[in-house]
Formats: sequence, structure tokens, C-alpha cells
Amino acid sequence: MEPRKVQKVGYSTLSVSLPMNWAKRMGIKKGDIVFLSEEKNGTLRLTVKPSKGGEGGLYVVDVDACENSKILARVIVANYILGRGMIRVQSSKRLMREQIESIREVTQRLLGIGIIEESDQHLLLQSSIDPKDFSPQTVLRRLYVLTSTMFKEVVDSLADGDVELSKDAITREHEADMIYWLLARLLASAQQSAVVAEDLGIRDPMQIIYTNLIAWFLEMIGDRIQNIANNIIKFYPLREGRDNELLDRLSQLGLMTFTMFDKAVNSLFNGNLKIASDAIDLKEIMEREERSLLKEFQGKLDTEAAVFFSSILWELRIIAEHSAAVAEIAIDNILKGETDICRAAS
Repeated sequence: MEPRKVQKVGYSTLSVSLPMNWAKRMGIKKGDIVFLSEEKNGTLRLTVKPSKGGEGGLYVVDVDACENSKILARVIVANYILGRGMIRVQSSKRLMREQIESIREVTQRLLGIGIIEESDQHLLLQSSIDPKDFSPQTVLRRLYVLTSTMFKEVVDSLADGDVELSKDAITREHEADMIYWLLARLLASAQQSAVVAEDLGIRDPMQIIYTNLIAWFLEMIGDRIQNIANNIIKFYPLREGRDNELLDRLSQLGLMTFTMFDKAVNSLFNGNLKIASDAIDLKEIMEREERSLLKEFQGKLDTEAAVFFSSILWELRIIAEHSAAVAEIAIDNILKGETDICRAAS
């Protein structure tokens, strides 16, 4: 930290000189314009030009350095999340069909990005995402609605034996991933640029951390729901003649976990500490019922049915743990401000 004395110039103007070494490094000359932005804590941030996050410039992905198509796809997704506007995917030789298909498939799973140029050795991807067009809270709500719909479909599928509902849930996972990656991109851009954060309505850096965590938990819960749906589809032909009482109890446990999930996320949106606490309490009830069901399975089910039931229980347990974590984040978020329960001492 380098101290600088504030000087008065003219009748009412206050000025501070810039460090010479920094000015030379930044290429600042007499007459150039610099930009000041005020942070929430009163700090002044000085930049040579307004920052717009990672949108500018061209980034090159070397296909030859990627050992397989899965790595290539993940590198493209990472570039998208980092907010990069132009991505050139190139090879020193002709691109293989598997590589081209991987690139096309991943761009179809990312919102607002497309192939604008192509040759036998490269593809040029361009993003049309403008952070100002989105609100992180709105996108987060959309991710929640998708995940909640998937969860309800899977619970109903388990209760009614309607395998089509599980198939519907699986088809929604594609859109949930797309929304999650969009939100991750917006938050990464906000973290890199105070200007973007302001455009997105983010005033507190902690909001980026909280939103990122909630989005990650919703994405993980969506993956678990997809696993449950796949298990229901596999088990469906074997359902006839099974113990309906165990299936009913498993369905009730699924409904309880859904209720817990719903309370946890809504407590975050509504700022309701009691609902968040109720969600955490449901986790204990859910775990007791899970242990009871596991005892019932022993010696009562054949191997195939036991694997199905155990898999569903495992996924529900993970969802319950993630939901409890969301509820705890909601409580932390609520207590950041003044409440009837907790306030700053006068």
C-alpha cells in the first residue's frame, strides 16, 4: 500500500497523484482518461478502461492437446463459463468426426453460443450473451423451477408406476444444465468485473458466493434426480408382484425429501428463517425413516429389488444433505441483515 497526500487544486477540486511506475506500466499519458468506481465499502477502484469481464478477445483451444473428446468438451464449457466471447477450436490436422460431433454437441448444450465459421481444421464459436440482459436471481429461480418439476415427476413416477414421468424428468436435465452453465457464466463475469456486477444488480460480493453455492447444489440435486429416474425406468419391468407396502413407503420418503428440498429453496427466496429451520429438521426425520426401510429390505427382497431400493435411498439421502445445506445458507443469508431474532446491539 502506497500513501498519497490529497491536494486542493483551484477553488474546490481535490486531486491525488498517480504512482509513476504504475502509470508507466499501464501506458497512461497526460490527457488520458481513467475511470473511478465506488465499491460498497467506500473504496474507490481506478481502472484504465471500463472492464466488461471476459467477453473481449479471441481464445484458442488446441484440439491436439486434448487427449480425448470429453476433455475437449469440458475445455469449451470452461471457456464459456469464464465469459469468453470468441473461441477458436483448432487442430494442426483435419478434425476427426468424433471431435466435430463433440464440439457441436457441447455448443447445443450452451445457451447463446454457436458455430459461425468452420474449416477442416478449425471451428470458430461465438457467444451472443450480454450479461445485462439477465438477472442472476431470475436465472436461479428458473433453475429451481426446473429442478423442482423434475423432482415432482420422479416422485409421482415412483408412486404411480408411471415410467413416462421419469422419462420426462430426464429430458428436462438438458435444460437444467444449460441454465446452470449460464448462471455460472454470469457469476464468473461479475466476479471478474465490478462493472458487470453492477449491471447484474450485484452490490455485495457475498451475493456471488451464495448464488454460486445454491446453483451448484441445485445442479447436483438435478443429477441425483436423473439417477433416480434412470433407476425407476430400469426397475419398471420388474415391478409386478413386488411388495407394494415397501414401494409406498419409498414413495412417501421421496415426497418427504421433495418437501424438504422445496422448503429449503423457498426459504432462501422468501427470507423465511423458520421455513429454513423446518427443512433442516425434516432431514432427521428422513434419515430415521431411511434406516427403518433399510432394515425392512434385509432378507425380504431379492437381489435386483434390493439394488433398486438401496440406490433410490442413497440418492434421496444425498438430496436431503444438499437441501439441508441450502437451508443453512438461507439462514446465513437472512441473518446478514437486521431481523427480529438477531440485530446489532445499540
